[in-house]
Amino acid sequence: MTPIEVILWIEVLRVLVSLSFLFVSSWYDYKFREVPNRIWILFAPIGFTSTLIQHYLEYINGEGSTIFLYWAVSIGVTAGISLLLFYAGFFGGADAKALICLSITIPIYPRFSYTRFKVMLPIFPLAVLINAVFTSSLLVIIILCRNLIGYVRLKEEMFKGLEHEPCWRKILVFMTGIRVDWKKLKSGAHYIPLEYFVKEKDGEVTRHLRVSPQLEEEGLISIEGFNGQVWVTPGLPFLIFITIGFTIALFFGDFSSWLIDLMLSS
Repeated sequence: MTPIEVILWIEVLRVLVSLSFLFVSSWYDYKFREVPNRIWILFAPIGFTSTLIQHYLEYINGEGSTIFLYWAVSIGVTAGISLLLFYAGFFGGADAKALICLSITIPIYPRFSYTRFKVMLPIFPLAVLINAVFTSSLLVIIILCRNLIGYVRLKEEMFKGLEHEPCWRKILVFMTGIRVDWKKLKSGAHYIPLEYFVKEKDGEVTRHLRVSPQLEEEGLISIEGFNGQVWVTPGLPFLIFITIGFTIALFFGDFSSWLIDLMLSS
């Protein structure tokens, strides 16, 4: 087997290892909304070792010393963006760890991926992140269509008890949320509340909309006798979208390159 063939097989192995860990972590995230740290404790060193071996073989094969620079840049940029999104509240810890592990394992596009010649963003984990954001945003279209159908039937009833809320909040909730039974929410279903209840001094309870990306459960109190519906957003784990974004990036590139290419060609 030639050195080039060995390098190619190691690269295929790195991709398969990454996909395996992403699938397992996505399942944990979907089932339990928590990913054990042992996943990342295994993923990171396996990815680091396989990538180091491949880059060393590429180096002694005369493919240049910049490959280690690309690796360092990919890890630094991806880790910085991931941690920033995590501390800003847009990311879970598992999402950040997954992207950091990806930057260690597949810092740039694999050589067997034809899309590497067409993309404008060579850092592979960032392409995965962009694709994940785009695919998750498709949920907005699905939710909006669902709510438009519901509005035809219910009209003003959709925001009954929330008439005092400003119009812009209702629009945001209408685009990102769905209405579910209060009992279903209290049963532990995976929804993020877009409402909270406040009990006034006179004992009256008022409902309010919450549209912040950091949706703590503070203010969600048990209301005796309340059997209505409340606004929530589906708590789909972002790791699923990262896995989808990984597959799209591997075979088709990233959405940002598509959009830029579309604008330049029009």
